[in-house]
Amino acid sequence: MKKVIFIADFFKETVSGGAELHDDVVLQYFKKEGILHDQKRCIDLTEAYIDTNTDKVWFIGNFVSMPEYIKHLFVNKCEYILYEHDYKFLSNRNPIMFKDFVAPKTYLCNLDFYQSARKVICLSQFQRNIYERNLDFDNIANIHCSMWSDDDLDFIETLIDVEKKSNVFAIIESSNPIKKTKASIEHCKKNNVSYELISSQNYHDFLSQLSMYEGLVFMTGHPEPTPRVAIEAKMLNCKFVSQKNLIGVAHEDYFHLTGKAMIQKVRELRDAACSHITDIIHTP
Repeated sequence: MKKVIFIADFFKETVSGGAELHDDVVLQYFKKEGILHDQKRCIDLTEAYIDTNTDKVWFIGNFVSMPEYIKHLFVNKCEYILYEHDYKFLSNRNPIMFKDFVAPKTYLCNLDFYQSARKVICLSQFQRNIYERNLDFDNIANIHCSMWSDDDLDFIETLIDVEKKSNVFAIIESSNPIKKTKASIEHCKKNNVSYELISSQNYHDFLSQLSMYEGLVFMTGHPEPTPRVAIEAKMLNCKFVSQKNLIGVAHEDYFHLTGKAMIQKVRELRDAACSHITDIIHTP
């Protein structure tokens, strides 16, 4: 049985962003299956460590902090899988400004790193299409979803019947320009929608806040592969208001589901995705 080393910029223990929460579900699955050899931050990798573990399969999440010479080592010496949360084949990581999301060749980067990967795993068909239009590689896959642990899904299920503030929508308060808090506020004002700002560094507290609202207004500044908060809103029986053309998961055939039906679908998609990832790891 092949062993896996999980590589990422950050892990859940230090950063609780969507990518890290998602990655942790996969990491825990690897542990449960007994195939996790180690986990490392990109900045902690050395040539000696890579040379010692060329018999492993490397599972790579976000890699913004990975030095270029380490990428070259992976390309030349290792079997690895890229687990994509955005668009790091672009120098600006955001194809929103380009027609049909196809960037000029001058914006492309990391091409050898992507092409040499055993698989590049995308989180929605929407994201996969953008990859294939720009890269035209044959190693790109799609698992159709983000991932949540059973504990988090069980917690969400306790919130689905929370009484909601009638006709009041939530907006995520964030200083991240991609999250477009200001644009969401402007949308509500323009359409006479009552809104309140919500935020919390505690994930369960954030979900508890969101569950109390009629819906979530989420104007984004880039084509979202599968924003977790879109599915969280649907699982919590909240309406989700955004630019559908920028929300990858909105194009998946299960996006109409809400409440318990969505929670069950997310469990099924997660289990299928983990099984698919395992197959990729063990396929020569």
